[in-house]
Amino acid sequence: MSRTIPYSAKRDDLYYPCKGAQFFASGLPNSEAKLCVELARLAYCRATNSFAFDQERIRKVLVNVAFTDCHFVESTGGKDGRGVHAFVALRQDLAVVSFRGTDKDDPTDIGDDINLRLIPWAAGGRVHCGFSGALDQLLPGIQKALEGVTSRILVTGHSLGAAMAVLLSSRQRPAGLYTFGCPRVGDANFVSTLAGFLHVRYMDCCDLVARVPPEICGYANLAPPHYIDREGNVHFDPPDDFITRDRVNGATEYLEQYAWRTGDVGVRDLADHAPVNYMYAVMNE
Repeated sequence: MSRTIPYSAKRDDLYYPCKGAQFFASGLPNSEAKLCVELARLAYCRATNSFAFDQERIRKVLVNVAFTDCHFVESTGGKDGRGVHAFVALRQDLAVVSFRGTDKDDPTDIGDDINLRLIPWAAGGRVHCGFSGALDQLLPGIQKALEGVTSRILVTGHSLGAAMAVLLSSRQRPAGLYTFGCPRVGDANFVSTLAGFLHVRYMDCCDLVARVPPEICGYANLAPPHYIDREGNVHFDPPDDFITRDRVNGATEYLEQYAWRTGDVGVRDLADHAPVNYMYAVMNE
């Protein structure tokens, strides 16, 4: 790989996104996309002995980027904090709802991911049953946290978190929706409910999660992608043949340089899903 933008093939960066992570290393971001990619990664920070949020660590990070308050919303009833999680970060001019993505050690998240039956959605169309059920667990708490908020509202997430962010945005239209490694969420009629507000969807090269569930099962693509090529450069809605060639070359290069190394992910289809790789690309835009 000839890229100059940093890249990680490490299993820990894919499976434990906050392990040893530094957030906002360059200080206050100069774009909403840069802010959201880090807040989506920050949502993975969990306590040492449970799946619950590491609230102290998250608050410390948020203070450094001018947020003055944070509400933590977590599903209840799960053993050791298992389930779905989101936080609502607040400052005078902005509120950001950030959802946690799939935690590989939490079987309830895996259950949500694989329950891909399409069910009716109140705003229109049909959506992924597991994603819809996951959002239902958090929606009352998020709505309560946003009561009285008059500033701009952004919604963000990575992976499963991105899917829940999309569903929330269909119900309560934000000023902007920023998703990273988002799977398909619903059918074409559902996708039409997302028209009329800003949705910036990042898709990293070979990332498998951003290409499932398959369209043959009735699912449709969301907004045109901001595609991250194999060298870490971002292209808005490039042609399909460009993406196909880039993925083939990227997968081949990965096998030669990373797949055989101890501690690295075996295939690029998974390595490209790591939140840190989205962060590297977005921060270098």
